[in-house]
Amino acid sequence: MNSNMTAFNQRVAQRFGSAASHYDAQALAQRQSAQQLIAEQTLQGRVLDIGCGTGWLTRHIAEHNPIDSIVALDIALPMLKAEQLQHPLIVPIQADAAFLPFKENSFDAVVSNFALQWLTSPQSFAQELARVLAQDGQFCLAIPVDGTLSELNQAWAKVDSSRHTNQFFASQTWLKVLQSVGLTIKSYHQSAFYQYYDSTKALLKSLKAIGANELQQARQHGMWGRGQLLALEQAMEHYRQPQGIPLHYEVLMVYGQKANLQHISE
Repeated sequence: MNSNMTAFNQRVAQRFGSAASHYDAQALAQRQSAQQLIAEQTLQGRVLDIGCGTGWLTRHIAEHNPIDSIVALDIALPMLKAEQLQHPLIVPIQADAAFLPFKENSFDAVVSNFALQWLTSPQSFAQELARVLAQDGQFCLAIPVDGTLSELNQAWAKVDSSRHTNQFFASQTWLKVLQSVGLTIKSYHQSAFYQYYDSTKALLKSLKAIGANELQQARQHGMWGRGQLLALEQAMEHYRQPQGIPLHYEVLMVYGQKANLQHISE
């Protein structure tokens, strides 16, 4: 594990490590996002999957694309022991997405699904992405952005003034930083994904089960009190749909390339 990892990322690694054994059962929106991300993509050569989790996307790429190899990178070591990552073309590596442990021009393609929202500096990641991509290499990224968990945030705002979920960067922030390091954006769009729960308690339990309840700023008031949870439950009832209480993700899908500057000059 990289010694540069922040205290927050260490907590994230611990949370997701604890969630590894039951992650897939709860991560329905994550799976839907992964399927949409690569639905019309063909990857080849050396591929890097950043934040691979238990490896559904990694395995899918290995089995359905003409690749040489794919590095499955995750911050949480238990994730890398998942059965789906046991494949001759898959190379599991534990590392922090903010400090990619690879040489320049190492990969012909980089993919990431539901992982980059944990980074504190999109600009630093964009620089790392541009560094490890080979010339003409492609990238496909699915990133939860501003608007994610909106109903839950609005409900919490009726309970107290504390921050209970992480803030998500805006789509334009990600698009601007990717372009600022010389990467070419071919296309992008934003999609909404929903999971529904019978109760607010079930929704919160699901967030915890996938390790997604870690805050960049540690909670200052310890565990929630019973009164807070009851108030949250009442506030969340306002958003109930026929399918249940929604957990909402806004996801930026962005596709691009590290343009070969020599080709451009010609």
